[in-house]
Amino acid sequence: MNVEINKDLIKDERGNYYIAVQMEGNELTLVNAFVEASFTPELIYNEEFRNRHKEIEGGFVGKIAMDLLRHDVVMGLKAIDRKLLDLSEVEQQYKVNFIDTIEFFRHPAWNTHKA
Repeated sequence: MNVEINKDLIKDERGNYYIAVQMEGNELTLVNAFVEASFTPELIYNEEFRNRHKEIEGGFVGKIAMDLLRHDVVMGLKAIDRKLLDLSEVEQQYKVNFIDTIEFFRHPAWNTHKA
C-alpha cells in the first residue's frame, strides 16, 4: 500500500476523514481532512475572499471547506487522482500518528499568505 502525502484520504470506522501530511520511513502523520481543508490559501479571510464568496453572506464559512472535502471524497471513491483508504488497513502497513485537532495546524502556505 502506498499512501500519497497531501492527496489520499483515509477514513476511520466512525466516518472521519484524514489526510497524511508527513511520512518518514514507515511512519505517517495524519490530520483531520476537514481541518486541512479549512486552512487552504483559498480560505484566507481578506477582501479577495469576501468578493469571491459573496453568496455565503450570512451563512457558514465551514461549508466551503466541507465542499472541498466532499469533492475529494467523491474523487477518492471513484479513484480519480487520489485513493480513499481504510484506516485499519493503513495501520497494518504504517505506524500512524495524529495531529490533535485542537492544535493549531500550520498549513505550509500559511507564512506566505498572511492576511
